[in-house]
Amino acid sequence: MPYTQFEYLNITLDLHPRITDKIESMADNYIERQYEQYEARKAAWEKARKYGKKKTGITHPARTEQPGQTTTEPHHYKRVFVTGGANGIGKAIVEIFCKSGYRVAFCDKDEIAGKRTAEETGAIFHQVDISDKDMLEHCMQSIIEEWDDIDILINNAGISDFSPITETSIEDFDRILSINLRPVFITSRFIAIHRQSQTTSNPYGRIINICSTRYLMSESGSEGYAASKGGIYSLTHALALSLAQFHITVNSIAPGWIQTHDYDRLRPEDHAQHPSRRVGKPEDIARMCRFLCEEGNDFINGENITIDGGMTKKMIYTE
Repeated sequence: MPYTQFEYLNITLDLHPRITDKIESMADNYIERQYEQYEARKAAWEKARKYGKKKTGITHPARTEQPGQTTTEPHHYKRVFVTGGANGIGKAIVEIFCKSGYRVAFCDKDEIAGKRTAEETGAIFHQVDISDKDMLEHCMQSIIEEWDDIDILINNAGISDFSPITETSIEDFDRILSINLRPVFITSRFIAIHRQSQTTSNPYGRIINICSTRYLMSESGSEGYAASKGGIYSLTHALALSLAQFHITVNSIAPGWIQTHDYDRLRPEDHAQHPSRRVGKPEDIARMCRFLCEEGNDFINGENITIDGGMTKKMIYTE
């Protein structure tokens, strides 16, 4: 009568003691491998929870798409902070990232517009005067305490006060730099210090600075504005080198003529002077911001990208 598998195994073990030792060794190795795999999965999950997935207790921003409109797939809930996000280009940036599944916070001095944009998009609004270093850093600290980190920083806030040089005081000049240029360094430095303090490295980071075509072309009375945008242009490639150790790419976008209101009131000649045959819209800049934040676009670094419908490439002659 043939033996069952268990009877055969018992006989084999009785006749060959060495086999018993080998089986015990194999069992020990199997358990050890299973434990190592468990630890690896646990570590991967913790990293994903900290740097990619939604943190428990944080409310995801509301989607703002209209019926029948589709959005891109969520980008693992990456965390975005935008300065000057209540109006114009900044608002378009907030909108496009909210629609694309990112978690978004923004700051602005304009409380009424900021609350309205937050309500429309589901983003988190902080009222901040970005010329105040302590207020700006406190805002970023509160965001990091809630989110653990900031994956994407978009320095958009700025003013464009023009005045004849003979009527521009030193205080006027300093004020423009304190709003347009200085906060770019403050926010970028804050992110670097935070990343340096972390025990686990975030493998992803983006900083986008909104520059202007006036960094290379000007008109009279624009000294403060031109200087601030030229500073952003240079600061961008310096930051790209300094922040590479933290896996952060740094680029700037130089918008040309971007009409933020009353677009329908523009004249035909306004559009005609652009090779693209139209004046720009805030969404043109917002789309480039989102493009630069795609995972696969980390080889674009330290660059300034001009978006002006080709206007700065056009030779102008007096007819």
